[in-house]
Amino acid sequence: MTAFVLVILCVVSFSSVPLSCSRSESPRSAEQTKKPLTSGPLMDQNYGKISPEDELGADADNPKALAQLGDRYFEGGRYVEAVDIYNKVLSLDPNDVDTYNDLGLAYQYLKQPDKAIKTLRKGSEIMPSYQRIWISLGFVLSSAGKNTEAKTALSKAIELGPDTPVGIEAKRMLGQIN
Repeated sequence: MTAFVLVILCVVSFSSVPLSCSRSESPRSAEQTKKPLTSGPLMDQNYGKISPEDELGADADNPKALAQLGDRYFEGGRYVEAVDIYNKVLSLDPNDVDTYNDLGLAYQYLKQPDKAIKTLRKGSEIMPSYQRIWISLGFVLSSAGKNTEAKTALSKAIELGPDTPVGIEAKRMLGQIN
């Protein structure tokens, strides 16, 4: 059973990150290109101390720009920072279901499955037709050993679009739980 969960985690980890961060990047202004987009301990002595305002400038209160910054943090494995940004996005736009999805996955990677499940369920209540949130919820529930609930969530993802990439992945994941 443990090996099965690990396999699911590995497979979904590689497939869910591209699915979760689906926002397209918009062209950056000349002012924005002067600022570093990412930092790290070897590149920047201020690693972890740069605020969204420093990175985004005037766009620091723009939910879309903040969400893109959160996605960059997420994709870079900086889940704590991604959670902070995603929460700020939701404070500005509490109906952004894509951000609920991304926040839920960030909590999962921070080993906080209860927060992940609560966040994903809230997003699914706001927009029950959002297929991606159902596959993410199925993944998190399965990882938490809640297979009956995971099957329900994955079945919902399939129902919403069986022939889409998300629906096909949900079928594969559901087959591994059965």
